[in-house]
Amino acid sequence: MKKKTKRVALAGVLSASAVLIMSLGSVITSLDMTAAFAAGILVIIARIECDRVTALGVYAASGLLAFVLLPNKNTAIVFVFYGGLYSIIKEFCELIKNKPLMWAVKIVVSNVMLTLIIWLGMYFTVASDEPLGFVWWVYLLGNFIFVVYDIALTLMISRYYALFKRGRS
Repeated sequence: MKKKTKRVALAGVLSASAVLIMSLGSVITSLDMTAAFAAGILVIIARIECDRVTALGVYAASGLLAFVLLPNKNTAIVFVFYGGLYSIIKEFCELIKNKPLMWAVKIVVSNVMLTLIIWLGMYFTVASDEPLGFVWWVYLLGNFIFVVYDIALTLMISRYYALFKRGRS
């Protein structure tokens, strides 16, 4: 019973923290994508500390609360359809042992998620400037940023294990 209570409490704290981080991105619009990806890191912490079900719960609760509470829905869209979602998908992509195939799958998944948030951003949010649309350089830059983000995320996960999970199972 104590372990279940810990999981529920941690999931609540991580979900609230994710919404808090996303609210910063919602208020300071230049940080909307950064905040969504930073909130996605909390989903990974839920997976490391608890299990997949808890991570999915943190992802779902954070995404739902972001859509309900945040004034700027761009941050919520990026979290639900990219930053938070990739935090769940990353583990499964890394089960592929063939590195070139793994990276190909990751990049295809990234491009699908990027296409989805561009489409949702164009049709379901009010943008103050001209939308970027589906131009080639958006995907080129997006892929570059994604690769850097994925490598940084892998390093952060490794560091997290080294600092907080050493000697614990």
